[in-house]
This record gives sequence, C-alpha cells and structure tokens, in this order.
Amino acid sequence: MISDLRSYILSDSSISAVIGTRLFPEIAHNITASDPYAIYTIISSSTVDSHSDSGLLHEDLLEISVHASTASQIYDMAELFRTRLNNKRISLGSYDAHIKWSSFNTNYSDNDEIFSGSITLDITWS
Repeated sequence: MISDLRSYILSDSSISAVIGTRLFPEIAHNITASDPYAIYTIISSSTVDSHSDSGLLHEDLLEISVHASTASQIYDMAELFRTRLNNKRISLGSYDAHIKWSSFNTNYSDNDEIFSGSITLDITWS
C-alpha cells in the first residue's frame, strides 16, 4: 500500500516538477541541500476489526518530511502535498484508502542550513 501511495503522490505533475522522484522511505541518499526532497515514515500502524463482512481496517499514521533550502519552498511544497492528499478517498493498488491531513510543522537546522516541514497523515485502508 505504501509503494502505491508513493506512486500516487509522484503522479501529481506539480509535485514531481519540484521533487522529481526524490520521495524516499525512511532516509535520503545522495541529496544536496539545494535539491528539494521528501522522506516518508510510518509512525504507527494498527489493525481494527470493522465488525462487518468487509473484514479488517488498517490505520496508519504516516509522516512526510519535506526538505528545501528556503522556507518559502517548504510552504509551497506543503501546499502541493495538502492539495494532493487532504481528505481524499482513493484506490491504492488493491486497497481502498481514506487519507486525512492531520498536521504540519516547520523547522530550520542551523547545522545543515536546510528548512524542513513535517506533514502527518492519518490513512485508513482496507
């Protein structure tokens, strides 16, 4: 399901125009501070019995960290992700998912001289 979500995000031409294919699981490799990129991490995952014939619901809490060299790039990227992912019901491969934007926080690292933003998504899928 997560690889299908990655494909869904990158199929948005507005997002891929900014980050290309630089949407990485867990850790980013071979990236310079001038290249905007994003990292996705599953924070938690649980399974809930739906008490219906459809079986189990899966609930994942996902964080997408966006990184860029300026604060305005972070806010622009966050808006692109919000437009693509906020309150969406979509098919991800063989799964039906409901994505809900939960929060957005920003940060600046003096050591790395890079801005970042953390997007938290609640995803329910079956």
